[in-house]
Amino acid sequence: MRDTGMMEDPERGSGGGSDHADPHPDSGARASDAERERFCAMLERHFADGRLGEEEFSQRLERALHTRSLAELYALISDLPDLPAVEITPVTHGRIGHSFRWWRR
Repeated sequence: MRDTGMMEDPERGSGGGSDHADPHPDSGARASDAERERFCAMLERHFADGRLGEEEFSQRLERALHTRSLAELYALISDLPDLPAVEITPVTHGRIGHSFRWWRR
């Protein structure tokens, strides 16, 4: 008896081997709530930067909130440029409100 360590999925057949056809070939991996929120934030940024009009932004946002797969989420932003990996914010060093305090003494 050979144990491959894979469980049988009743919807997809045995073990997830590549010889079994996916019942939903275009569906891809399922999107999580956190991934939907991340894509909505990206769409908001593109809207704020002027790459999307208000109507198109609303349509894409609505689709992003109701999509089931990652492939559908990526399709929503496929025609938009990549955003920077890190937001750059000015460093204040915690001196806001204290920089001119010396003259009040």
